[in-house]
Amino acid sequence: MRYAEVAVDAPAGSPTYSYSVPEDLPVQEGQSVWVPFGPRTARGVVVEVTAEPAHEATRSILVASSDVPPLSRRQLEIGRWISNRYLSSLYAALALMLPPGTAREPDVYYEVADVAQGSLPALPARQRDILLHVRESGKDSLGELRRTHGRATAGQAADALVRQGILRRSEAPRGRRVKARTEPLVSLRVDRQECAREMDSLRKSRAWRQAQVLEFLLSSDSPLSPGELRAGCGASPAVLRALRDRGLVEMHERRVWRDPLASLNVRSLDAPLLTDWQTSVWNSMVANWDDGSPPEFLLFGVTGSGKTEIYLRAVERMLALGRRAICLVPEIALAAQTVERFTSRFPGQVALIHSGLSSGQQFDEWERVRSGAADVVVGPRSALFAPIENLGLVVLDEEHEWTYKQDDVAPRYHARAVAKELARMSGAALILGSATPDVETFHRAGAGGLHLLELPHRIGGATQLPPVEVVDMRTELRQGNSGLFSNTLISAMGDALARREQVLLFLNRRGTATLVQCRRCGHVFSCPRCSVALAHHSARGRLLCHRCGYSAPVPERCPTCRSPRLRFIGVGTQRVVEEVKSLFPRARTIRWDSDVPARVRGESRLHEAVHGGQVDVIVGTQMVAKGLDFPNVTLVGVVSADLGLNVPD
Repeated sequence: MRYAEVAVDAPAGSPTYSYSVPEDLPVQEGQSVWVPFGPRTARGVVVEVTAEPAHEATRSILVASSDVPPLSRRQLEIGRWISNRYLSSLYAALALMLPPGTAREPDVYYEVADVAQGSLPALPARQRDILLHVRESGKDSLGELRRTHGRATAGQAADALVRQGILRRSEAPRGRRVKARTEPLVSLRVDRQECAREMDSLRKSRAWRQAQVLEFLLSSDSPLSPGELRAGCGASPAVLRALRDRGLVEMHERRVWRDPLASLNVRSLDAPLLTDWQTSVWNSMVANWDDGSPPEFLLFGVTGSGKTEIYLRAVERMLALGRRAICLVPEIALAAQTVERFTSRFPGQVALIHSGLSSGQQFDEWERVRSGAADVVVGPRSALFAPIENLGLVVLDEEHEWTYKQDDVAPRYHARAVAKELARMSGAALILGSATPDVETFHRAGAGGLHLLELPHRIGGATQLPPVEVVDMRTELRQGNSGLFSNTLISAMGDALARREQVLLFLNRRGTATLVQCRRCGHVFSCPRCSVALAHHSARGRLLCHRCGYSAPVPERCPTCRSPRLRFIGVGTQRVVEEVKSLFPRARTIRWDSDVPARVRGESRLHEAVHGGQVDVIVGTQMVAKGLDFPNVTLVGVVSADLGLNVPD
């Protein structure tokens, strides 16, 4: 008997649980499995197979998921490190590396147990409807009940019937929700001479359409899909079946890749000549590489100094050595621009991975990386967990950005720390790039923990950054301007638009929370526990701390000066767009932030629209302030620049 230590998808408890392995079940380390866990069926990952169990009493593994490739030894190792470092469950850490579409919950079914225990008239209406539905069908899935009776309450009503003994609940392992897409292909099974004889025979028997299909296939250099045959020679499914039954053609399946980069108009580009500063940086990198030990670099370069070209050269070197690379960007919005640069240098070798892709695209890009078809991965922090073997380089562009922290769900990791550990485990080089390095990173470089490389000058001879003008909105208010924009900004926008140049308006905030401030003394209502500004939730009529959850009613007066003149400060991008349209009604304005649905936003489409001159004013939050290259943007306005002082990190 074999036993397995399994990291189970459970909220708390031991890192792993012991299970026995049925003799006929092929299980290995890294295997995704379904196991019984208390009264339910849970997903798990096998982290060790042993001859002796860690505990005497064990239950058996139910199913080994053959449709989920096992995690590698390195993936198990980095999962353990993440779990230990960030105090998350081991399964939550390993789940970061499972393929897209892997189901975490089993299928749930309900069937009638004993209707006599509950008379229909005594049941609430929702429970009565669900009982009638299950009784009529014999057995119903939770998914079906949610579709027919409402997603929000169907499960609660069904489980209430289970507790009353009226329904029975059962669970079954669920397969992957996303699968490879294929298309049928038709090809000849006979050589050209026999095909010609068969066409003559078909024409004599008046099977004109079958003869046309053979002639069309004969003229093609490759197999064709039924759709292509239907468009080219009018082939119907019945005609194709007749030819197959005669042994003249064969039908098989071809994998169709859902390529997120298919719409990119990318030209293959040669590497440009390096500047003197770039040459110095590159030579230092190569010298450190040649020393033998995998180095870590901080590439400290001002905006426009050519850091991306250094990344590209480093990737090129890794590919020449037969190794692979990951390049992380802080925002999905940056991924389209970065992948375009990388694809132009490494056509056909780049995979794009991020949550904004369709589930099918995520699945196919993940498969391309796992199979070795793509050697370079580009994406936000989640791309760090792509199934890439023989890793030689990890790049973090804009390494100081807060978006490298995952702070919404467990494990709450920092991609920079994980990248450092992953590079160490893989024997890979690590490049951290920034124009404004994180304090911790800069300190490490100063202490010798990183090789500090500097690019202090912009390419093209520009020695100074653009001038910045700070406008005091209190002065504007005294002058009668109560709008969002200062008169200075409005005038500059008018001048830029008249020159057919583009304007970028940046709102320095991450959410839509509204602050409460006294108009008389400037007091901002803050949390007594955390000292961060409280957010006003108008629907609930309360002030809420987004850090600790502290809540309080909206006050009528300022606690400092007792003034009743309170104002609610909360400018969102939509409000800014409306202001632009009222001031410049002919300007073509787009909103670019995370509140716009991904299907509508489409970073690559927005990027193309801006570059194609189809947009005059871009309004956004941090998504548009992280290294996007817009050559025709000549004016940037920061709306409510000091708002971030009262918004928690």
